[in-house]
Amino acid sequence: MLGGRFDLVEVISEGGTSTVYRAIDRIGLWAREQNPEVAVKVIQPHSKMRQKLVQLLHREARLARNFLHRNLVQVYDSDYDGKYHYLVMELLKGRSLAQILADRQRLPLSPSVSFQIVRAAGQGLAHMHCLGIVHGDLKPSNIFITSTGEIKILDFGTAFMLDVSPQHDRATAMLDQIGLLTPAYASPEMLMGEPRAESDDVYSLAVVAYLALTGAHPYAQQPANEALKARLTPAPPLTISPAQWRVLASGLALNRRDRIETVGEFVQRLGRPPWFYRLFGQRALPS
Repeated sequence: MLGGRFDLVEVISEGGTSTVYRAIDRIGLWAREQNPEVAVKVIQPHSKMRQKLVQLLHREARLARNFLHRNLVQVYDSDYDGKYHYLVMELLKGRSLAQILADRQRLPLSPSVSFQIVRAAGQGLAHMHCLGIVHGDLKPSNIFITSTGEIKILDFGTAFMLDVSPQHDRATAMLDQIGLLTPAYASPEMLMGEPRAESDDVYSLAVVAYLALTGAHPYAQQPANEALKARLTPAPPLTISPAQWRVLASGLALNRRDRIETVGEFVQRLGRPPWFYRLFGQRALPS
């Protein structure tokens, strides 16, 4: 039990720095809630960089308590019990997009399913951006599809404030030291330590979209800054129209000036059917 309140029932997942448990909230039981189960993420007490991980955990809780949106996992609170620091959040049942793609053995999803996932994730990201926060680590393992068909973004440990310079953000320094960013999904600007922008999440979402549509990473798992140096160019997916590919390619642009600036614009244009572009022509395409 943690904090005299949460009975840890079973391990959901375990990584190098933390373990996530299915737990019973005793207060929820006493209040006769319909579902007293929660998920509890516990920092492993002997992890390297433990002090910084603990700081990031409680920072994540403070940021994520404001994320009340159907496409973002709900974070309730954080606390500690002796040497155990933990985060309490909504318990989800289902599979991550990473698990779904792995089970399909690199076979792509249909465009309709891919666009549904991208649209839902984009709506969650757009809500974060309205609050002045960039997710910073969107990837298939952080997109969860519940058993009831809901799509939710997980893990806000790498969230960044838009109005804070990376050079003056202690959290950025900690992330750099711990190495929590995922290079294959981070924008070139994030990898090079430039000021954050909504388009950083646009890039990550575009990589996820390409992976769902093709079963492969657009730059063969290369970090964006390395792909930029090597001048790599992704091949167009065969299942979408040339107009939709132009939108997706803009999201995958390795230079911020060439990338669609907002998630809302990216999702809206990507989801438009081919007939829309036939009717409205080049004016409907990204410049």
